[in-house]
Amino acid sequence: MLRIGHRGAAGHVLENTLGSIEKAIELGVDYVEIDLRFTRDGHVVVLHDATIDRTTNGHGRIKDLTLAQLRRIKTKDGQYVPTLEEVLELTNGQVGLMLELKIRGLAKPVIEIVQRCEFSGPVIYASFHHKELSRVREWLPSAPIMPLISRGLIALRIPAKLGAQHVGIRFDRVVKPVVASLHAADVQVFVFTVNRAEDFTRVSDIGVDGIISDIPPPF
Repeated sequence: MLRIGHRGAAGHVLENTLGSIEKAIELGVDYVEIDLRFTRDGHVVVLHDATIDRTTNGHGRIKDLTLAQLRRIKTKDGQYVPTLEEVLELTNGQVGLMLELKIRGLAKPVIEIVQRCEFSGPVIYASFHHKELSRVREWLPSAPIMPLISRGLIALRIPAKLGAQHVGIRFDRVVKPVVASLHAADVQVFVFTVNRAEDFTRVSDIGVDGIISDIPPPF
């Protein structure tokens, strides 16, 4: 079962920072999951929320800030919001990446950045915006994609529609028959976000292929 560090290792170091990613690598994860958005001037940066308020000492929407403006803002633990290029440089040759496309329009720019940086590890493109994953496939037909889904039964239809090799389901919505059906269709099942030992045991028992966690096990 693969271990994926959620937003780096968000249970240890502030999420979506280089420090959090370094901690996830230190913990020996197989993949690091990060969230991607655009700045006003079109740079791809690593941030979960639409605003910078929760995780930095600044205020406002990321889409209204240029990269230069963002660089003057510190995260609440004294780091800064990294670019995708910086994450690729840090992780290249060390760990796989799960890139969550938080908004529409990211598919082509993100693929181009990954290719330009010559990232050598495995990459999975993930999103709740399933049409954006279709665009990933248009630009890079061989790309592994992972639709994210909140309800388990829907997971039986979406991967086939997209030609997806993976599906991400909320850990408390996944059940063994769904996992078995997806495996029969050669689809791997990843679950999010697993932070308790008892939840890890349950999803392990029903045969999921990977867990996404703020505190990657062993807990």
